[in-house]
Amino acid sequence: MRLFARSVLLTVVVLGTVSGQNATKRSLVANLKDNAVADGCGCYFKFRGTPETAERYIFALSIEDDKTAWMNIGGRDVKLTLEKETGLKGKEAERVGSRSRETYSSGDITVQGTYVVTRVCDPNDENCESTQYDVTFLVKKGTRSQVVKAVGSCGC
Repeated sequence: MRLFARSVLLTVVVLGTVSGQNATKRSLVANLKDNAVADGCGCYFKFRGTPETAERYIFALSIEDDKTAWMNIGGRDVKLTLEKETGLKGKEAERVGSRSRETYSSGDITVQGTYVVTRVCDPNDENCESTQYDVTFLVKKGTRSQVVKAVGSCGC
């Protein structure tokens, strides 16, 4: 009986810890509260699986101020500053499969985005003004971190 009780207690503690850790990780990144930061030309990303028509974004960057981005971290919209960018430039950066990386920060928060181009405009399509991406964000706040897979586009 004692062995059974210990097993049950150990199972509850382990499962409770895992569930608690998952809940903590899930709550680090959320949709932006103020979608006004996602207005006009820029880059806007959503959690994978979010309907394309839904205007819920987790990351927003205006073309007018491409050194500043917004992301909801820890329950509040945080203004992030571009620290570093690497990757291809010019026409090479506009090919499907091209990769680039950007790192943003604010206080004890660091956000690293790894972008992969998934769709580009046909050169003959005058109405197409955006490039689509898959992005993986690694978000760190203090000792907590979360990896977020997102989709979105940059353009007008």
